Amino acid sequence: MYVLDDLDRQILNILQEDGRASHVNIARRLGVGHTRVRDRVLRMEEAGVIRGYRAVIDPAQLGQGVLCIVQLKADQQLDFDEFVEQILQIDEVVDVANLTGEVDAHIRIWARDVAHLREILYNKLSILPAHKSTNSTIVLKHWWKPLGLGT
Repeated sequence: MYVLDDLDRQILNILQEDGRASHVNIARRLGVGHTRVRDRVLRMEEAGVIRGYRAVIDPAQLGQGVLCIVQLKADQQLDFDEFVEQILQIDEVVDVANLTGEVDAHIRIWARDVAHLREILYNKLSILPAHKSTNSTIVLKHWWKPLGLGT
């Protein structure tokens, strides 16, 4: 486990808000040298604390205005990891989480509209061999925040 100090936390908080922030910009904001920031970021990348940088896309701006949470039960006789790989081949699926409890997976799907969602559920997801049943919920509004790193 990587142990964060205050400077690491401050750097990560800035990068979570703006993954494109330069080392120089971060250093200015924190009142430290840019080489110190560069070295910290590199160390956290090498340790796997920072796994990458990516653009955050707003699906609604691309015509995908319906977010659906799908709870799925899988056939336990089949390979679950292979099933997840098949689910992730569906373009509209953005993530899959393996769960404990009544259901096996939690899937987030973006669709254009309810008709498109129905097509995804019936013609892409339910035809997979390990699919047993689903319970789908349309999200009315979604909030997000970066991981809290304490002080």
